[in-house]
Amino acid sequence: MRNPKRILEKILSNGQDPDQFEQTGEPLVQLVEVLRDVTRCRRTRQWITDNYNVDVVVSPETFARLLEIPQINFVENSNRMLEVDTISLKEVRNSDDPVTIGNLNSVLKEFYRNLESIQGLLQNEYPNPRLIKEMQSELIDPVTKQINALKKLHGKVTGYLLNLRKVKSIEHSFEESFPGSLKAHPLRKNWSAVERELEFYRKCSAMNERWEAIGFDLFQVLRDGGLSNLRENVQEVGNLLWNIVYNRKPVSRCLDILGIDFNDARSVFDLNRVKLNNV
Repeated sequence: MRNPKRILEKILSNGQDPDQFEQTGEPLVQLVEVLRDVTRCRRTRQWITDNYNVDVVVSPETFARLLEIPQINFVENSNRMLEVDTISLKEVRNSDDPVTIGNLNSVLKEFYRNLESIQGLLQNEYPNPRLIKEMQSELIDPVTKQINALKKLHGKVTGYLLNLRKVKSIEHSFEESFPGSLKAHPLRKNWSAVERELEFYRKCSAMNERWEAIGFDLFQVLRDGGLSNLRENVQEVGNLLWNIVYNRKPVSRCLDILGIDFNDARSVFDLNRVKLNNV
């Protein structure tokens, strides 16, 4: 990097004098790289919000609700004797305490792990889902009831012959809910495959409940075919945050001047608190 001070001047948008950062004696090259990671982090967070209406940079109140997830709530700390203590954040944290970078990383890590699990199921156990483009959480129970009704109407010898009117009524209702899911029609011939597929959607619904605090709708993601992109972008935010934390120490005084506080993740992402240009 030939002229890091000049690049730094372009990145700063709040009228701050780059000389004050140079006077700290800290490496401006590393400061520029950290701030570039900050702007990348912000862009990726915004992409997730714009595409899936989910803000991964959670508020203190939302984080407090996410502490119902054990992997986020329980934190392991090592003491001087190298003994590991497990702490429940619900017991030591106030609901309005700022969300730290460490807190946010635990949220991103668990959210990514859940998305990866769903994607693994989709690829390995449900590679050709019939209803994925039209499924919604509230449709799971009605389809389950329709399949159970068909089972009861199927005679061991006569099949559906004696109950065709009822069978057609069930299939009509099913088709109204899933008009574009042609591979699932008619339901009387495909109910077994659909029934197995419903197990996948129940797991999706359970994930929605787990992440209800952030307003996540996995079914929307699946309908849009965006699971891989979402997972990759959540991972990208986590990786960038890790880079920022890893590289912060040599430029800690400069970051203090800017107002970036690692005990409050919002300071990294809030455009009004720390204004930066994308350079």
